[in-house]
Amino acid sequence: MAALPSGSAEAVAEAAQRLFGDSGWLEPALDALAVGLANDPFFELPLPRLHSEIHDGILLFEDDKVSVAIGVTGADKLAVKKNVERDVASIVFTGHMSVLKFIRSGEALLSFWEAPPIRSDFAASETSRCNPAGRRRLEDGETLIVDGRFQSYVIEHASSDMIVLQASIKCGRAPLSVEYDSQTHEYVGCSATDDGASRIQMMATLLRKMECAEALPVLEDLLGDPNFFVRWHVMREMLGLDAVAALPHLACMAREDSHPDVRRAARGVLDRLVIQHPQLQERVPCRA
Repeated sequence: MAALPSGSAEAVAEAAQRLFGDSGWLEPALDALAVGLANDPFFELPLPRLHSEIHDGILLFEDDKVSVAIGVTGADKLAVKKNVERDVASIVFTGHMSVLKFIRSGEALLSFWEAPPIRSDFAASETSRCNPAGRRRLEDGETLIVDGRFQSYVIEHASSDMIVLQASIKCGRAPLSVEYDSQTHEYVGCSATDDGASRIQMMATLLRKMECAEALPVLEDLLGDPNFFVRWHVMREMLGLDAVAALPHLACMAREDSHPDVRRAARGVLDRLVIQHPQLQERVPCRA
């Protein structure tokens, strides 16, 4: 990774694909862990564990460009999840590129999906539905590159447990991950992919819940954040904290924000506030 001439997502994905193409490094690493487990029932893995509803794994490597993990996707867990969540499942576009090597495919059937690219100007009101892009059954040893900025896949069925080696590319990732309904294929929602953006949102919510009015100047500064969803989240929390103090900033946002969804939402809230509280009209003019 350090020797790459380019730090683009595509260059990192290509390097990860070359790494996965010769996995002679993998067995010795796992053998060493297996020996430790065999000799000591209380053995603690020296690597971070990863866990989800259907997947258990360990993080093998991580730097500022990529994280590499290996894990097992349980066929039984997958079947239970699909049975329980049949009516509420989502198709998730992660916002980042991934390289996946299915060491053991479990004869899994995958469906592939495409959607409008997720960019910094992503607008939910303007997106179309995600669309199917085919399906096929995997073979042992197969490698896939999935660009989560506009591609996704869903494991429809697996006959047995799957062993997956995965590289998640951090370079060039989109600011958001986006979900679409698995039945209607329509937009459901989105969330930040950047830890910094998520922390700002959580901090703003905490300050509002603490009724910390003295934090308003800090929140005002965050209205200039480059991420449109952070700007709108901060504005919502400012309105909850002190609607009168936030009103001039809301008016500015309704007129001047660079993102159409933010302008539209701010204008809708502003109109409702003025209709419900006509005395606020004099506070609406935009601050310089």
